[in-house]
Amino acid sequence: MLAASVIACGSAIAQEEEAGADEAEVDEFECPEDTKELDPRCVELELIEEDDTADIDTESTVDTVEGEKGFVLSGDFRPLINYLDRTNRAGEEFSNTNVQARIRVKGAARLSDLIGVGARVAGRCASDDCDLEWIADGAVPQQNGLEHGQFTFDELYVHFFQTDRFDLTLGRQQTRMVLRSGVFSRSLDRNNSNNTNITWTDGAHFALRRRRGWEGHIILDHNQEDGTGSVRRGQLDFAPSSARTSYFAGTENRTPLGAIVQRSVSVSYLPNALLVDGDVDGRRDTYIGIVGRMAFRWPLQTDGPFFRGGFEVGYAPNVPTAEGANLANEPDKLAWNVTASIMEFRPRQNIGVFYSRTGAGWLLSPNFAQNEESFEIRYVWRRPNLPTIDFRLRWREDIEQQLNTTQKRERIDAFLRLTWQFDL
Repeated sequence: MLAASVIACGSAIAQEEEAGADEAEVDEFECPEDTKELDPRCVELELIEEDDTADIDTESTVDTVEGEKGFVLSGDFRPLINYLDRTNRAGEEFSNTNVQARIRVKGAARLSDLIGVGARVAGRCASDDCDLEWIADGAVPQQNGLEHGQFTFDELYVHFFQTDRFDLTLGRQQTRMVLRSGVFSRSLDRNNSNNTNITWTDGAHFALRRRRGWEGHIILDHNQEDGTGSVRRGQLDFAPSSARTSYFAGTENRTPLGAIVQRSVSVSYLPNALLVDGDVDGRRDTYIGIVGRMAFRWPLQTDGPFFRGGFEVGYAPNVPTAEGANLANEPDKLAWNVTASIMEFRPRQNIGVFYSRTGAGWLLSPNFAQNEESFEIRYVWRRPNLPTIDFRLRWREDIEQQLNTTQKRERIDAFLRLTWQFDL
């Protein structure tokens, strides 16, 4: 299957290179420095290059090996003060304030035009838990990734065929397909290492860049018997050998089309991974997740305040039974969210609101727990050559009350976060 995919991608590239000269001239167009404001194509290119979401939360592994030969050492440091107030499903109340931090240091080298390599060590700590421990397992120890005090390689890969048309990455890597909606970079299906979490993808990542801005991605995930490196929720299980490989295919276009600045569709296919009755010894089925996302920007000029918003919708045709999900009703197959941001309301300062509703049958999102409704306000100050400052206030509550519980779980949390990115 791997060889067939490479051959198919190579054939598609060859066909495109045989396209007419007029179309090739448009793709190879470069903007003169003194006239770029006058040409609509240049405005579109500048909007893409000046993405409104911080690189640290949206970059993909295939973008992390430098194009020039040589060795690059870089990293990031992200501390935050976190507050949580929770009422659990038994009615017990709990509140806590602590300091958390994540640090990542990466070495990457472009060995030739054909091959690049990269490795990154990542770890996280909290003020109430920082006993250092090296983790070598391929599956994350808890649902959202590494526990506090743990370190591991979250990247260890070989990168082939770095061109503006095609990439192939093999090994441990970071993969994402996010809604690029201003101060938020969220996903219903794929977003490794969001916030201070540490997760990863073990497997293969194909990227095919087509004309007119479209990119295609195919990802093969290798799962462990006791779990996987990415966030997988609820009734997903990978114990049998038939569930050890999961598949993802997505396409995205970030070339502005009027006010539309992102459109994307993705499909996740997890064979034999769904515990239909919530029991490892019970029935199994294939879990499928289909996601569409779209982001908007208005006005399109590059100076001054502007609006940026978007939405995601996800649908899972196969879900657990009501009994398997511990609910009175069949789990909801839909998940959706909507967001709106005012960017540059002051220089480098942005603010946004976010609402999500994730059905109990949606088990793929690293950002949203199943059977949960949430509302969030966020402020971001991205200062040049200084740490980025984020402040978040969020409310979350169960949509349906679980069986044998006294009430719905409700949580209010907030953080103040800094992000440094550095080169060594």
